[in-house]
Amino acid sequence: MGKGKVLAVVGVLVAIYLVAAPYITVLQIQSAAERNDGEALSEHIDFPSVRQSIKDQMNAVILKEMSEDKKVKKDAFAELGAAFAGVMIDRLVDSYVTPAGITQLMAGENPTLEGDKPDSKSGRKPLSEASRSYESLSKFVVRVKGDTGEGKFVLRRRGLGWKITEIIVPMEK
Repeated sequence: MGKGKVLAVVGVLVAIYLVAAPYITVLQIQSAAERNDGEALSEHIDFPSVRQSIKDQMNAVILKEMSEDKKVKKDAFAELGAAFAGVMIDRLVDSYVTPAGITQLMAGENPTLEGDKPDSKSGRKPLSEASRSYESLSKFVVRVKGDTGEGKFVLRRRGLGWKITEIIVPMEK
């Protein structure tokens, strides 16, 4: 086999790996979630980024509701309430964004704090009925239909690997 053929085979194998890498990562995430292996699951999650994405979503919903509420006046109490809500959201998200909470989200459920137990109440397995697709060369999305709508797990390329960097939670009205 000539040097050119070897390079071509290596190039094809690298290309296959690069295309398959997020699918492989999602399978590893799913397996870790099903085994309730928080440590293995944590290796695939950028927790600070995920927490911030959920905090931003919740703050946006609260601000939208406050701006739509005709009864809320632009006064010091409204500003104080918004600041207090922000602090509460930060604490709430920090409590729920754990390997167990994320496992529940992957099963299409709302996370609970009941002893941080990731057991599925609905009987669904994490990511079992999820759709997976590329949105760009460095962004891969896993969509999960759940009790309150469709959630999205956004994975982004980190070197040769992939990590969950954002979770888009369906917000109830």
